Amino acid sequence: CSTSPCQLLGERICHCQPGMTSDTCAAQVEDQLNELDPTSSFEDYCQRRLDECQPAEPGVDFCEWPLTAEGKDLCGLTPAYPPP
Repeated sequence: CSTSPCQLLGERICHCQPGMTSDTCAAQVEDQLNELDPTSSFEDYCQRRLDECQPAEPGVDFCEWPLTAEGKDLCGLTPAYPPP
């Protein structure tokens, strides 16, 4: 069974959460995803965020990048890219 783009995006962001184990964070992501209606538009949204949720410049630490305005926007963590 494959992992959805929303699950992958959540796991990518979980990797950077201080003070939380990756298992706990992944379980929270899964719980949140289970509460959503899995529509194709939502999966498309997550795929776009997953594709863009990475620093454009080489050598930039991924966990620091989502703390920037650009990183938050491109990872879907701000109202600039509201989910469908």
